[in-house]
Amino acid sequence: MSFALFFLKVVRRVFDMGGRRSEVLCFIVSLGLVLAACASLPPKSAQEEDVEAFMREYTRVWNTHDSAQIAARFYRLGPDVAAQTVSLERQFVRLRDQGYSHSAIYEIKGCLIDEATAWAGMRYSRLRKDGVALPPERRASQYDLKKFSDGWRIVRIGGADAERPIACPQSP
Repeated sequence: MSFALFFLKVVRRVFDMGGRRSEVLCFIVSLGLVLAACASLPPKSAQEEDVEAFMREYTRVWNTHDSAQIAARFYRLGPDVAAQTVSLERQFVRLRDQGYSHSAIYEIKGCLIDEATAWAGMRYSRLRKDGVALPPERRASQYDLKKFSDGWRIVRIGGADAERPIACPQSP
């Protein structure tokens, strides 16, 4: 069934249920606004989907607390993989001391800046083993990524406002 036919059937049903013309008009305008908003969203590129897949895999490995794998496969933050592994181990000790078990991701957004640079935003909660969130319950982070010969790597991590929508950085 085409969308137009479906739409006409819905309008007819509203009339059949005793809907007044003003209600039908309100429905039509509302539906039109929703469709216009959806149509204006740019489609994700394959590279943006790759960035988001990279971040999902990063989170999966993060939840294993495997510092060496995180440092080798995802980060280019420290002077070398060994130093980054040690830094991550210290971070996991601090987190576990607070009762941390794993992170639950609510949203990931990847944005391609150019062929070798990307940005990702993520909303998440840090959870204890019993599923209760460590405060603050909602968190957000942003990541700068660079593409190396062996793939995407995180080169900078920063905090973000968990109450604001995740949006790609604006080009200068």
